[in-house]
Amino acid sequence: MNRRHRAAAAALAVATLTIAGCASAGDSGGGSADAGEPVSGGTLTWGVPAEPSAGGVDPMVASAIAAEVIDSIAYDTLLTRDDDGTVEPALATEWEQTDELTWVFQLRDDVLFADGTPFDAGDVVYSFETRKDGGSNATYLSSMESVEATGDHEVTFHFSQPDGTFLDAVSARQTFFIVSEEAYGGATEEERQTTTVGTGAYQVTEWKQGVSITMEKNENYWGDEPYLDEIVFELYPDENTLLAAVQQGSVQAASFIDGSLAQQAEASGFTLGDAAFRQNLAIYVNPEQGPLADLDVRRAFSLALDRQALVDTAMLGNAGISFVPPAGDPGATDASELPYYTRDVDEAKRLLEEAGQPNPEITLSYMGDVAAAHHPVYEMMQQQLAEAGITLNLEATPLSEIAPIFTSGETWTDLVAIPGSPRASAVFYLEPVLLEGGVYNHWEGNPDADKARELLIAAKSAASPEEYEDLVGQLAEEAADKALEFVPAAVPVYFEVWDAAKLQGYENDVFYSRSGLDSAWLAR
Repeated sequence: MNRRHRAAAAALAVATLTIAGCASAGDSGGGSADAGEPVSGGTLTWGVPAEPSAGGVDPMVASAIAAEVIDSIAYDTLLTRDDDGTVEPALATEWEQTDELTWVFQLRDDVLFADGTPFDAGDVVYSFETRKDGGSNATYLSSMESVEATGDHEVTFHFSQPDGTFLDAVSARQTFFIVSEEAYGGATEEERQTTTVGTGAYQVTEWKQGVSITMEKNENYWGDEPYLDEIVFELYPDENTLLAAVQQGSVQAASFIDGSLAQQAEASGFTLGDAAFRQNLAIYVNPEQGPLADLDVRRAFSLALDRQALVDTAMLGNAGISFVPPAGDPGATDASELPYYTRDVDEAKRLLEEAGQPNPEITLSYMGDVAAAHHPVYEMMQQQLAEAGITLNLEATPLSEIAPIFTSGETWTDLVAIPGSPRASAVFYLEPVLLEGGVYNHWEGNPDADKARELLIAAKSAASPEEYEDLVGQLAEEAADKALEFVPAAVPVYFEVWDAAKLQGYENDVFYSRSGLDSAWLAR
Protein backbone atom coordinates (compact mmCIF):
# COMPACT_ATOMS: atom_id res chain seq x y z
CA MET A 1 0.00 0.00 0.00
CA ASN A 2 1.52 3.39 -0.94
CA ARG A 3 1.53 6.29 1.47
CA ARG A 4 -1.55 7.95 0.04
CA HIS A 5 -3.43 4.70 0.66
CA ARG A 6 -1.97 4.34 4.16
CA ALA A 7 -3.10 7.84 5.07
CA ALA A 8 -6.56 7.10 3.73
CA ALA A 9 -6.75 3.69 5.37
CA ALA A 10 -6.59 5.27 8.81
CA ALA A 11 -10.11 6.51 8.18
CA LEU A 12 -11.40 3.19 6.92
CA ALA A 13 -12.44 2.02 10.37
CA VAL A 14 -15.08 4.74 10.53
CA ALA A 15 -16.46 4.11 7.05
CA THR A 16 -20.09 3.18 7.26
CA LEU A 17 -20.03 1.03 4.16
CA THR A 18 -17.41 -0.64 2.04
CA ILE A 19 -18.06 -2.26 -1.29
CA ALA A 20 -15.78 -4.75 -3.03
CA GLY A 21 -14.74 -3.49 -6.45
CA CYS A 22 -13.16 -5.54 -9.19
CA ALA A 23 -10.60 -8.07 -8.01
CA SER A 24 -6.98 -7.92 -9.08
CA ALA A 25 -6.17 -9.83 -12.22
CA GLY A 26 -2.58 -10.16 -11.15
CA ASP A 27 -0.33 -9.09 -8.29
CA SER A 28 1.73 -5.94 -8.64
CA GLY A 29 5.07 -6.94 -9.90
CA GLY A 30 8.72 -6.84 -9.21
CA GLY A 31 9.23 -4.71 -6.17
CA SER A 32 12.51 -3.01 -5.29
CA ALA A 33 15.94 -4.46 -4.85
CA ASP A 34 16.76 -4.32 -1.11
CA ALA A 35 15.62 -0.72 -0.76
CA GLY A 36 17.44 1.25 1.90
CA GLU A 37 16.17 4.21 3.87
CA PRO A 38 14.08 6.57 1.75
CA VAL A 39 15.77 9.78 0.66
CA SER A 40 14.19 12.96 -0.65
CA GLY A 41 14.97 14.83 -3.84
CA GLY A 42 15.91 14.11 -7.41
CA THR A 43 14.28 13.87 -10.81
CA LEU A 44 12.84 10.60 -12.07
CA THR A 45 12.90 10.19 -15.84
CA TRP A 46 10.23 7.84 -17.16
CA GLY A 47 10.03 6.93 -20.84
CA VAL A 48 6.54 6.66 -22.36
CA PRO A 49 5.37 5.71 -25.88
CA ALA A 50 2.54 8.27 -26.14
CA GLU A 51 1.53 11.67 -24.84
CA PRO A 52 -2.00 12.97 -24.21
CA SER A 53 -3.95 13.72 -27.37
CA ALA A 54 -7.19 15.66 -27.85
CA GLY A 55 -8.15 17.41 -24.64
CA GLY A 56 -4.62 17.30 -23.27
CA VAL A 57 -4.64 16.63 -19.53
CA ASP A 58 -8.01 18.29 -18.96
CA PRO A 59 -9.64 15.77 -16.57
CA MET A 60 -13.13 16.72 -17.76
CA VAL A 61 -12.42 16.21 -21.45
CA ALA A 62 -9.43 13.95 -21.99
CA SER A 63 -10.07 10.24 -22.39
CA ALA A 64 -6.80 8.95 -23.86
CA ILE A 65 -4.92 6.52 -21.63
CA ALA A 66 -1.79 8.70 -21.73
CA ALA A 67 -3.85 11.52 -20.18
CA GLU A 68 -5.56 9.31 -17.61
CA VAL A 69 -2.21 8.11 -16.25
CA ILE A 70 -0.99 11.69 -15.81
CA ASP A 71 -4.27 12.86 -14.29
CA SER A 72 -4.38 9.96 -11.83
CA ILE A 73 -1.14 11.31 -10.34
CA ALA A 74 -2.30 14.94 -10.27
CA TYR A 75 -5.90 14.50 -9.11
CA ASP A 76 -7.75 12.41 -6.54
CA THR A 77 -11.13 10.68 -6.53
CA LEU A 78 -13.66 10.43 -3.71
CA LEU A 79 -12.73 6.80 -3.08
CA THR A 80 -10.01 4.47 -4.33
CA ARG A 81 -9.20 0.76 -4.38
CA ASP A 82 -6.29 -1.37 -3.36
CA ASP A 83 -4.93 -4.01 -5.73
CA ASP A 84 -7.39 -6.56 -4.35
CA GLY A 85 -10.27 -4.32 -5.40
CA THR A 86 -11.29 -3.30 -1.87
CA VAL A 87 -12.80 0.19 -1.78
CA GLU A 88 -10.88 2.61 0.46
CA PRO A 89 -11.23 6.24 1.52
CA ALA A 90 -9.53 8.97 -0.51
CA LEU A 91 -10.99 12.48 -0.50
CA ALA A 92 -14.04 10.98 1.21
CA THR A 93 -13.59 9.33 4.61
CA GLU A 94 -17.09 7.88 5.09
CA TRP A 95 -19.91 6.96 2.74
CA GLU A 96 -23.40 5.68 3.31
CA GLN A 97 -26.37 4.67 1.18
CA THR A 98 -29.20 6.13 3.24
CA ASP A 99 -31.81 4.67 0.87
CA GLU A 100 -31.72 3.06 -2.59
CA LEU A 101 -31.71 6.50 -4.28
CA THR A 102 -29.37 8.46 -1.97
CA TRP A 103 -25.65 8.37 -1.18
CA VAL A 104 -23.99 10.60 1.42
CA PHE A 105 -20.22 11.19 1.56
CA GLN A 106 -18.20 12.77 4.37
CA LEU A 107 -15.13 14.56 3.03
CA ARG A 108 -11.68 15.20 4.41
CA ASP A 109 -11.37 18.65 5.99
CA ASP A 110 -7.56 18.93 5.76
CA VAL A 111 -7.02 18.95 1.99
CA LEU A 112 -5.66 21.81 -0.12
CA PHE A 113 -5.41 22.04 -3.87
CA ALA A 114 -1.95 22.55 -5.32
CA ASP A 115 -2.53 26.33 -5.49
CA GLY A 116 -3.23 26.46 -1.75
CA THR A 117 -7.01 26.86 -1.92
CA PRO A 118 -9.01 24.58 0.43
CA PHE A 119 -10.94 21.60 -0.87
CA ASP A 120 -14.60 21.40 0.20
CA ALA A 121 -18.00 20.06 -0.80
CA GLY A 122 -18.48 22.78 -3.39
CA ASP A 123 -15.60 21.41 -5.44
CA VAL A 124 -17.18 17.94 -5.49
CA VAL A 125 -20.54 19.36 -6.55
CA TYR A 126 -18.86 21.42 -9.27
CA SER A 127 -16.85 18.43 -10.53
CA PHE A 128 -19.86 16.13 -10.86
CA GLU A 129 -22.19 18.78 -12.28
CA THR A 130 -19.60 19.67 -14.91
CA ARG A 131 -19.35 16.03 -15.96
CA LYS A 132 -23.10 15.59 -15.91
CA ASP A 133 -23.36 18.52 -18.34
CA GLY A 134 -21.19 16.84 -20.95
CA GLY A 135 -17.83 15.77 -19.55
CA SER A 136 -16.00 12.70 -20.82
CA ASN A 137 -17.78 10.45 -18.29
CA ALA A 138 -21.27 11.93 -18.59
CA THR A 139 -22.85 8.59 -19.53
CA TYR A 140 -21.78 7.16 -16.16
CA LEU A 141 -24.12 9.62 -14.44
CA SER A 142 -27.28 8.99 -16.41
CA SER A 143 -29.19 8.04 -13.23
CA MET A 144 -27.87 10.91 -11.11
CA GLU A 145 -30.62 13.48 -10.58
CA SER A 146 -28.59 15.93 -8.53
CA VAL A 147 -25.64 16.42 -6.21
CA GLU A 148 -25.64 18.94 -3.40
CA ALA A 149 -23.42 20.19 -0.61
CA THR A 150 -25.23 19.30 2.61
CA GLY A 151 -22.39 20.65 4.72
CA ASP A 152 -18.96 22.21 4.24
CA HIS A 153 -17.51 18.71 3.97
CA GLU A 154 -20.58 16.62 3.19
CA VAL A 155 -22.01 15.81 -0.23
CA THR A 156 -25.30 14.08 -1.03
CA PHE A 157 -26.08 12.40 -4.36
CA HIS A 158 -29.68 11.81 -5.46
CA PHE A 159 -30.62 9.25 -8.12
CA SER A 160 -33.74 8.72 -10.22
CA GLN A 161 -33.36 4.94 -9.91
CA PRO A 162 -31.04 2.51 -8.12
CA ASP A 163 -27.51 2.56 -9.54
CA GLY A 164 -25.55 -0.55 -8.64
CA THR A 165 -22.38 0.76 -10.34
CA PHE A 166 -22.02 4.11 -8.56
CA LEU A 167 -19.40 3.10 -5.98
CA ASP A 168 -17.46 1.29 -8.69
CA ALA A 169 -17.40 4.55 -10.63
CA VAL A 170 -16.36 6.91 -7.84
CA SER A 171 -13.59 4.55 -6.68
CA ALA A 172 -12.07 3.96 -10.12
CA ARG A 173 -8.66 5.58 -10.48
CA GLN A 174 -9.42 7.22 -13.83
CA THR A 175 -13.13 8.06 -13.75
CA PHE A 176 -14.20 10.99 -11.57
CA PHE A 177 -11.29 13.25 -10.72
CA ILE A 178 -12.16 16.12 -8.38
CA VAL A 179 -11.15 19.56 -9.63
CA SER A 180 -11.07 22.97 -7.96
CA GLU A 181 -14.09 25.08 -8.80
CA GLU A 182 -11.95 28.21 -8.42
CA ALA A 183 -8.86 27.07 -10.34
CA TYR A 184 -10.50 24.92 -13.01
CA GLY A 185 -13.54 27.16 -13.37
CA GLY A 186 -11.35 30.22 -13.90
CA ALA A 187 -8.78 28.60 -16.21
CA THR A 188 -8.59 28.99 -19.96
CA GLU A 189 -9.01 25.96 -22.20
CA GLU A 190 -5.28 25.96 -22.90
CA GLU A 191 -4.43 26.09 -19.18
CA ARG A 192 -6.78 23.17 -18.45
CA GLN A 193 -5.19 21.09 -21.18
CA THR A 194 -1.53 21.77 -20.40
CA THR A 195 -1.29 22.16 -16.59
CA THR A 196 -3.00 20.71 -13.51
CA VAL A 197 -4.20 22.13 -10.19
CA GLY A 198 -5.30 19.03 -8.31
CA THR A 199 -4.92 17.50 -4.87
CA GLY A 200 -2.54 14.73 -6.02
CA ALA A 201 1.10 14.27 -5.09
CA TYR A 202 2.55 15.75 -8.31
CA GLN A 203 1.30 18.44 -10.68
CA VAL A 204 1.94 19.12 -14.37
CA THR A 205 4.00 22.30 -14.62
CA GLU A 206 5.37 22.03 -18.14
CA TRP A 207 4.41 20.20 -21.32
CA LYS A 208 6.77 20.34 -24.27
CA GLN A 209 4.59 18.93 -27.03
CA GLY A 210 6.25 15.94 -28.65
CA VAL A 211 9.06 15.93 -26.08
CA SER A 212 8.10 15.60 -22.41
CA ILE A 213 5.68 16.34 -19.59
CA THR A 214 7.14 17.55 -16.29
CA MET A 215 5.38 17.03 -12.96
CA GLU A 216 6.62 18.68 -9.79
CA LYS A 217 6.01 17.72 -6.17
CA ASN A 218 2.84 19.24 -4.73
CA GLU A 219 3.99 21.09 -1.61
CA ASN A 220 0.37 21.18 -0.42
CA TYR A 221 -0.23 17.45 -0.81
CA TRP A 222 -2.58 16.12 1.89
CA GLY A 223 -0.81 12.76 2.27
CA ASP A 224 2.75 12.10 3.40
CA GLU A 225 5.20 14.35 1.59
CA PRO A 226 6.43 12.70 -1.62
CA TYR A 227 10.15 11.99 -1.86
CA LEU A 228 10.75 12.85 -5.50
CA ASP A 229 11.11 16.51 -6.44
CA GLU A 230 10.17 15.99 -10.05
CA ILE A 231 9.00 13.39 -12.56
CA VAL A 232 9.71 13.89 -16.25
CA PHE A 233 7.78 11.69 -18.67
CA GLU A 234 9.86 11.65 -21.85
CA LEU A 235 8.13 10.77 -25.10
CA TYR A 236 9.49 7.92 -27.25
CA PRO A 237 6.90 7.20 -30.00
CA ASP A 238 9.27 4.55 -31.40
CA GLU A 239 9.37 1.86 -28.73
CA ASN A 240 12.63 0.46 -30.09
CA THR A 241 14.19 3.83 -29.32
CA LEU A 242 12.66 3.63 -25.87
CA LEU A 243 14.25 0.21 -25.37
CA ALA A 244 17.61 1.69 -26.35
CA ALA A 245 17.11 4.45 -23.76
CA VAL A 246 16.42 1.79 -21.13
CA GLN A 247 19.49 -0.21 -22.07
CA GLN A 248 21.67 2.91 -22.07
CA GLY A 249 20.38 4.05 -18.69
CA SER A 250 18.86 7.27 -20.05
CA VAL A 251 15.62 6.57 -18.19
CA GLN A 252 15.05 4.95 -14.81
CA ALA A 253 11.63 3.56 -15.76
CA ALA A 254 9.55 3.02 -18.86
CA SER A 255 6.14 1.94 -20.11
CA PHE A 256 5.87 -0.31 -23.16
CA ILE A 257 2.87 -1.26 -25.22
CA ASP A 258 4.93 -3.99 -26.88
CA GLY A 259 5.39 -6.81 -24.37
CA SER A 260 8.32 -8.33 -26.27
CA LEU A 261 10.30 -5.10 -25.89
CA ALA A 262 9.46 -4.97 -22.19
CA GLN A 263 10.85 -8.50 -21.86
CA GLN A 264 14.05 -7.35 -23.55
CA ALA A 265 14.25 -4.52 -21.01
CA GLU A 266 13.90 -7.11 -18.26
CA ALA A 267 16.74 -9.10 -19.81
CA SER A 268 18.83 -5.92 -19.56
CA GLY A 269 18.38 -5.89 -15.78
CA PHE A 270 15.20 -3.87 -15.31
CA THR A 271 12.34 -5.10 -13.14
CA LEU A 272 9.25 -6.06 -15.15
CA GLY A 273 5.99 -5.56 -13.29
CA ASP A 274 3.14 -8.02 -13.54
CA ALA A 275 0.46 -6.92 -16.00
CA ALA A 276 -3.17 -7.94 -16.30
CA PHE A 277 -5.18 -8.03 -19.54
CA ARG A 278 -7.18 -4.90 -18.68
CA GLN A 279 -7.38 -3.24 -22.12
CA ASN A 280 -9.56 -4.41 -24.99
CA LEU A 281 -8.34 -3.90 -28.54
CA ALA A 282 -11.86 -2.75 -29.27
CA ILE A 283 -13.14 -2.41 -32.85
CA TYR A 284 -16.29 -0.32 -33.07
CA VAL A 285 -18.95 -0.82 -35.74
CA ASN A 286 -20.79 1.78 -37.80
CA PRO A 287 -23.76 -0.24 -39.15
CA GLU A 288 -25.60 2.70 -40.68
CA GLN A 289 -24.56 1.81 -44.21
CA GLY A 290 -22.31 -0.60 -46.07
CA PRO A 291 -21.85 -4.35 -45.57
CA LEU A 292 -21.93 -4.19 -41.76
CA ALA A 293 -25.54 -3.01 -41.79
CA ASP A 294 -26.37 -6.69 -42.36
CA LEU A 295 -26.35 -8.87 -39.24
CA ASP A 296 -25.22 -11.95 -41.17
CA VAL A 297 -22.17 -10.09 -42.50
CA ARG A 298 -21.20 -9.03 -38.98
CA ARG A 299 -21.64 -12.59 -37.73
CA ALA A 300 -19.55 -13.91 -40.62
CA PHE A 301 -16.86 -11.38 -39.78
CA SER A 302 -16.76 -12.67 -36.19
CA LEU A 303 -16.72 -16.33 -37.28
CA ALA A 304 -13.82 -15.75 -39.68
CA LEU A 305 -11.51 -14.59 -36.87
CA ASP A 306 -9.11 -17.06 -35.27
CA ARG A 307 -8.67 -15.28 -31.97
CA GLN A 308 -6.25 -17.82 -30.52
CA ALA A 309 -3.90 -17.23 -33.44
CA LEU A 310 -4.22 -13.49 -32.93
CA VAL A 311 -3.16 -13.94 -29.31
CA ASP A 312 -0.40 -16.48 -29.91
CA THR A 313 1.09 -15.17 -33.14
CA ALA A 314 0.16 -11.54 -33.68
CA MET A 315 0.63 -10.65 -30.00
CA LEU A 316 3.34 -13.23 -29.22
CA GLY A 317 1.28 -14.54 -26.32
CA ASN A 318 1.09 -11.14 -24.60
CA ALA A 319 -2.71 -11.02 -24.79
CA GLY A 320 -5.88 -12.93 -23.95
CA ILE A 321 -9.01 -13.96 -25.83
CA SER A 322 -11.63 -11.46 -24.85
CA PHE A 323 -14.92 -9.70 -25.42
CA VAL A 324 -16.26 -6.93 -23.18
CA PRO A 325 -15.32 -6.51 -20.37
CA PRO A 326 -11.67 -7.41 -21.11
CA ALA A 327 -10.25 -10.78 -20.11
CA GLY A 328 -8.47 -9.32 -17.06
CA ASP A 329 -11.62 -7.82 -15.58
CA PRO A 330 -13.42 -9.83 -12.87
CA GLY A 331 -16.72 -9.10 -14.64
CA ALA A 332 -15.53 -10.70 -17.87
CA THR A 333 -17.51 -13.51 -19.48
CA ASP A 334 -15.66 -16.58 -20.75
CA ALA A 335 -15.28 -15.50 -24.37
CA SER A 336 -14.91 -19.07 -25.62
CA GLU A 337 -18.58 -19.65 -24.74
CA LEU A 338 -19.93 -16.64 -26.64
CA PRO A 339 -21.93 -16.89 -29.89
CA TYR A 340 -19.92 -16.64 -33.14
CA TYR A 341 -16.63 -16.66 -31.24
CA THR A 342 -15.30 -20.06 -32.37
CA ARG A 343 -13.80 -19.86 -35.83
CA ASP A 344 -15.85 -21.48 -38.60
CA VAL A 345 -14.88 -20.27 -42.07
CA ASP A 346 -17.43 -22.47 -43.84
CA GLU A 347 -20.28 -21.08 -41.75
CA ALA A 348 -18.96 -17.56 -42.36
CA LYS A 349 -19.10 -18.16 -46.12
CA ARG A 350 -22.63 -19.56 -45.84
CA LEU A 351 -23.82 -16.49 -43.97
CA LEU A 352 -22.27 -14.19 -46.55
CA GLU A 353 -24.01 -16.07 -49.36
CA GLU A 354 -27.29 -15.87 -47.46
CA ALA A 355 -26.79 -12.13 -47.10
CA GLY A 356 -26.17 -11.81 -50.84
CA GLN A 357 -22.67 -10.45 -50.13
CA PRO A 358 -20.19 -13.29 -50.75
CA ASN A 359 -17.26 -10.89 -51.07
CA PRO A 360 -17.89 -7.78 -48.97
CA GLU A 361 -15.31 -5.02 -48.75
CA ILE A 362 -14.91 -3.44 -45.31
CA THR A 363 -12.68 -0.59 -44.12
CA LEU A 364 -10.88 -0.69 -40.76
CA SER A 365 -9.20 2.49 -39.53
CA TYR A 366 -6.60 2.21 -36.77
CA MET A 367 -4.00 4.40 -35.11
CA GLY A 368 -1.07 4.09 -37.45
CA ASP A 369 1.36 6.30 -35.56
CA VAL A 370 1.02 4.76 -32.07
CA ALA A 371 0.67 1.33 -30.47
CA ALA A 372 2.71 -0.40 -33.18
CA ALA A 373 2.58 -3.63 -31.16
CA HIS A 374 -1.13 -3.88 -31.97
CA HIS A 375 -0.74 -3.49 -35.73
CA PRO A 376 0.06 -7.17 -36.40
CA VAL A 377 -3.40 -8.02 -35.00
CA TYR A 378 -5.11 -6.00 -37.71
CA GLU A 379 -2.82 -7.37 -40.40
CA MET A 380 -3.50 -10.97 -39.34
CA MET A 381 -7.22 -10.23 -39.20
CA GLN A 382 -6.97 -9.11 -42.82
CA GLN A 383 -5.46 -12.48 -43.76
CA GLN A 384 -8.00 -14.49 -41.76
CA LEU A 385 -10.99 -12.63 -43.17
CA ALA A 386 -9.73 -13.12 -46.73
CA GLU A 387 -10.13 -16.87 -46.26
CA ALA A 388 -13.87 -16.30 -45.86
CA GLY A 389 -14.04 -13.95 -48.84
CA ILE A 390 -14.04 -10.70 -46.83
CA THR A 391 -11.72 -7.94 -48.02
CA LEU A 392 -10.51 -5.85 -45.10
CA ASN A 393 -8.99 -2.55 -46.20
CA LEU A 394 -6.64 -1.27 -43.52
CA GLU A 395 -6.29 2.48 -43.12
CA ALA A 396 -3.41 3.54 -40.89
CA THR A 397 -4.67 6.87 -39.56
CA PRO A 398 -2.86 9.40 -37.35
CA LEU A 399 -4.05 9.49 -33.77
CA SER A 400 -4.86 13.17 -34.18
CA GLU A 401 -7.47 12.25 -36.81
CA ILE A 402 -8.97 9.38 -34.82
CA ALA A 403 -9.07 11.24 -31.49
CA PRO A 404 -12.22 13.27 -32.33
CA ILE A 405 -14.13 9.98 -32.52
CA PHE A 406 -13.56 9.16 -28.86
CA THR A 407 -13.56 12.75 -27.60
CA SER A 408 -16.56 14.23 -29.39
CA GLY A 409 -18.27 11.35 -31.20
CA GLU A 410 -17.23 12.05 -34.79
CA THR A 411 -18.24 9.33 -37.22
CA TRP A 412 -16.16 6.79 -39.15
CA THR A 413 -16.55 4.36 -42.05
CA ASP A 414 -17.34 0.69 -41.26
CA LEU A 415 -14.88 -0.09 -38.44
CA VAL A 416 -12.49 1.84 -36.23
CA ALA A 417 -9.98 0.28 -33.82
CA ILE A 418 -9.55 2.24 -30.59
CA PRO A 419 -7.90 0.40 -27.68
CA GLY A 420 -10.16 1.13 -24.72
CA SER A 421 -9.38 2.25 -21.22
CA PRO A 422 -10.28 -0.11 -18.38
CA ARG A 423 -13.68 0.83 -17.01
CA ALA A 424 -14.95 1.08 -13.49
CA SER A 425 -17.60 -1.61 -13.85
CA ALA A 426 -18.65 -4.16 -16.44
CA VAL A 427 -21.57 -2.37 -18.12
CA PHE A 428 -19.49 0.74 -18.69
CA TYR A 429 -17.67 -0.97 -21.58
CA LEU A 430 -20.84 -1.00 -23.68
CA GLU A 431 -22.37 2.27 -22.50
CA PRO A 432 -20.59 4.40 -25.14
CA VAL A 433 -21.77 1.91 -27.79
CA LEU A 434 -25.41 1.58 -26.80
CA LEU A 435 -26.62 4.60 -24.86
CA GLU A 436 -27.72 7.95 -26.21
CA GLY A 437 -24.80 10.34 -26.41
CA GLY A 438 -22.22 7.54 -26.47
CA VAL A 439 -19.26 8.45 -28.67
CA TYR A 440 -19.35 5.04 -30.41
CA ASN A 441 -23.13 4.78 -30.67
CA HIS A 442 -24.36 4.33 -34.25
CA TRP A 443 -27.10 1.91 -33.19
CA GLU A 444 -29.91 4.38 -32.56
CA GLY A 445 -33.06 3.10 -34.26
CA ASN A 446 -31.41 -0.21 -35.15
CA PRO A 447 -33.46 -3.12 -33.75
CA ASP A 448 -30.35 -5.33 -33.60
CA ALA A 449 -29.25 -3.37 -30.53
CA ASP A 450 -32.62 -3.06 -28.77
CA LYS A 451 -32.33 -6.10 -26.50
CA ALA A 452 -28.72 -5.33 -25.56
CA ARG A 453 -29.69 -1.79 -24.64
CA GLU A 454 -32.52 -3.07 -22.46
CA LEU A 455 -30.17 -5.48 -20.69
CA LEU A 456 -27.60 -2.74 -20.11
CA ILE A 457 -30.18 -0.41 -18.60
CA ALA A 458 -31.54 -3.22 -16.42
CA ALA A 459 -28.03 -4.10 -15.22
CA LYS A 460 -27.32 -0.51 -14.24
CA SER A 461 -30.34 -0.49 -11.95
CA ALA A 462 -29.83 -4.00 -10.57
CA ALA A 463 -30.89 -4.37 -6.97
CA SER A 464 -28.16 -6.85 -5.99
CA PRO A 465 -24.66 -7.91 -7.08
CA GLU A 466 -26.03 -11.32 -8.08
CA GLU A 467 -28.66 -9.77 -10.34
CA TYR A 468 -26.07 -7.43 -11.81
CA GLU A 469 -23.68 -10.28 -12.61
CA ASP A 470 -26.44 -12.29 -14.27
CA LEU A 471 -27.53 -9.35 -16.43
CA VAL A 472 -23.93 -8.56 -17.43
CA GLY A 473 -23.56 -12.15 -18.62
CA GLN A 474 -26.76 -11.90 -20.66
CA LEU A 475 -25.56 -8.59 -22.10
CA ALA A 476 -22.29 -10.14 -23.27
CA GLU A 477 -24.18 -13.01 -24.91
CA GLU A 478 -26.54 -10.64 -26.72
CA ALA A 479 -23.81 -8.22 -27.84
CA ALA A 480 -21.74 -11.09 -29.26
CA ASP A 481 -24.78 -12.67 -30.91
CA LYS A 482 -25.64 -9.43 -32.71
CA ALA A 483 -21.94 -8.61 -33.31
CA LEU A 484 -22.35 -5.10 -31.96
CA GLU A 485 -18.61 -4.77 -31.38
CA PHE A 486 -15.51 -6.81 -32.24
CA VAL A 487 -12.68 -7.52 -29.80
CA PRO A 488 -9.81 -9.52 -31.30
CA ALA A 489 -7.89 -9.64 -27.99
CA ALA A 490 -7.24 -7.99 -24.63
CA VAL A 491 -3.79 -6.75 -23.64
CA PRO A 492 -2.13 -5.08 -20.67
CA VAL A 493 -2.52 -1.31 -20.74
CA TYR A 494 1.22 -0.95 -20.31
CA PHE A 495 4.13 -3.20 -19.47
CA GLU A 496 6.04 -1.25 -16.81
CA VAL A 497 9.76 -1.70 -16.23
CA TRP A 498 12.06 0.11 -13.83
CA ASP A 499 15.62 0.03 -12.56
CA ALA A 500 15.05 -1.22 -9.02
CA ALA A 501 18.58 -0.22 -8.02
CA LYS A 502 17.76 3.41 -8.81
CA LEU A 503 13.99 3.75 -8.42
CA GLN A 504 13.29 2.28 -5.00
CA GLY A 505 10.11 1.68 -3.04
CA TYR A 506 8.09 1.39 -6.26
CA GLU A 507 5.63 -1.28 -7.32
CA ASN A 508 3.21 -1.06 -10.21
CA ASP A 509 -0.53 -1.43 -9.65
CA VAL A 510 -3.15 -3.34 -11.61
CA PHE A 511 -4.97 -0.09 -12.39
CA TYR A 512 -1.93 1.32 -14.29
CA SER A 513 -2.17 4.57 -12.28
CA ARG A 514 1.48 4.60 -11.10
CA SER A 515 0.17 5.45 -7.64
CA GLY A 516 3.35 3.89 -6.26
CA LEU A 517 5.24 7.02 -7.33
CA ASP A 518 3.69 8.79 -4.32
CA SER A 519 6.06 6.87 -2.07
CA ALA A 520 8.99 5.95 -4.33
CA TRP A 521 12.44 7.51 -4.16
CA LEU A 522 15.70 7.62 -6.05
CA ALA A 523 18.74 5.94 -4.56
CA ARG A 524 21.79 8.15 -4.05
